[in-house]
Amino acid sequence: MSILMPSFEESQLFFRAAHIAPLVEVPTIRALSDEKEGVNQQDLLVGNETPSVIGFSDNLDEDKKQAAADSIHFAERYANTYSDIKERPVEWHAKYSEAMRHCGWTLTNSKYEDHVSKQVNVTMDSIVLDMIKAVAGRNAPAMATLLQGAFDKIKSDESLVTLFDGNSKKGKNAEFRIVPCLQSNKGTAITAYLAVDCELQTQQGGAWFWKWKLSNLKMKKVATMVELNLAMHERGREFIYEALDMSSEEFFSGVKLK
Repeated sequence: MSILMPSFEESQLFFRAAHIAPLVEVPTIRALSDEKEGVNQQDLLVGNETPSVIGFSDNLDEDKKQAAADSIHFAERYANTYSDIKERPVEWHAKYSEAMRHCGWTLTNSKYEDHVSKQVNVTMDSIVLDMIKAVAGRNAPAMATLLQGAFDKIKSDESLVTLFDGNSKKGKNAEFRIVPCLQSNKGTAITAYLAVDCELQTQQGGAWFWKWKLSNLKMKKVATMVELNLAMHERGREFIYEALDMSSEEFFSGVKLK
């Protein structure tokens, strides 16, 4: 990907000016995995206070898992501090994209646009998989397989269903962000970033809205491919840690798929 990345001086100024608002409540850590293991030992991360999911491929190096977790943690908190996704979603996604760039990620698109589904009575996971396939190119099969494993795991675990559903669904409105992370043959971390905000007008199904058969769906999305510049991330790592008041291990619940 070719995109102008910020200089070290620009990122230094950005992080020094960033004052991240504390969470209203300190997250309660769910016992979904070995507490001694960090986020870089997990296969799947689910936000404790935000509707975010990160999936890791088997071949993704631990330092890149950590980079993804810390960057998305920071970007979520930064966007929530300086904008409101409910009131100003376009601005919120722009703030998220800006934060990710300074964390070393080439988030090339933060365009907030309508998504029209031509199908009737579709499930949310099928919609998400179609979105990923549309932007992921040759990485689509691997990302679709990774996401399907993540969805199956969440559906099979009541505590994960409760956690993700509680963070993502408010009445008939829902929002979530999903990031499947792979590693290329050259060792680069590649992800597809997908953010969805939708109004569920009619539905049929169980307690978890991903199981519903949806119709008359109003949906906005951001969907784009992203790459990690690890060297740039590492030069800003201490700034990221200084800005945050908790670790990514506290911000996310980690899950093993096997």
